[in-house]
Amino acid sequence: MISALDRAFSEIHANIPPEILETAFMSDGPHNVSVDEKIRQEVILKRVRDDISVRGGKLKYITLRAEWGHFSSAPLGSGVSPGGMTFLIPPEAREFRDISAALETSFPYQLSASQNSVLTNFCARNSTNLTSLAQAALQSQTGGVQITYPSPVVYEGNVLGFNPPQSAFSPWQVLVRLRYDDNFSGMDVSLIRPFVILCREAVRNYIYINLIMKIESNAVMRGADIGAMKDIVSSYSDANEKYEEGLLQLGGAEFFDPVRQRNLLIKMVQAI
Repeated sequence: MISALDRAFSEIHANIPPEILETAFMSDGPHNVSVDEKIRQEVILKRVRDDISVRGGKLKYITLRAEWGHFSSAPLGSGVSPGGMTFLIPPEAREFRDISAALETSFPYQLSASQNSVLTNFCARNSTNLTSLAQAALQSQTGGVQITYPSPVVYEGNVLGFNPPQSAFSPWQVLVRLRYDDNFSGMDVSLIRPFVILCREAVRNYIYINLIMKIESNAVMRGADIGAMKDIVSSYSDANEKYEEGLLQLGGAEFFDPVRQRNLLIKMVQAI
């Protein structure tokens, strides 16, 4: 199994001199951790993970259970709709990861298939004369008797709610995006190379932001040649722009994630 994090560190060390990494990440304490751990904490987890978890992360359907729900008594301005049901999703239901986004609501697939087949259901319950068929065809196109799904909302603490607020429990199935864990486990192999490039540019941007002014003021840089260091750090001035481009490339690569392709195909079939 290929480790995305190991590949990222290999790329960083292959492209950035160790003296610059030491200066950027080890000048300030604590000194009881390695350079790689400082990079992981200060850049990869703090910036990269949050950015790609909003755009990517693992997709998972969570079917709500009544015991997770309670009626909100949150005050106005808290972001939670007062009076509606909210659901605290337990760790085991979200694979012990945080929920970064809630994307859509549906009934479990076997239910929605029968509920949305308006033409079939109508004809099964009614006589098949011309008027009945015409009415069924109209309803199938206009959605006259189709179920209206509320929009899911994710609140702090892995709490799900809905808009409009729900006053009673329904076993909604919510498609959520799960944040990557500390080791980025489960990342599809098609995403690893874009992720590696993203980490490299994020580290370069961190170095540029934290060192360029110190170099310009001729501060001592851990005994390194100030001229050579200045040239290298100055070349990282466009790292943030490359990082933003890398986010777009990662988003394109996510299309090849088998789970995303499956969800897209299901939506295409349902739309026919």
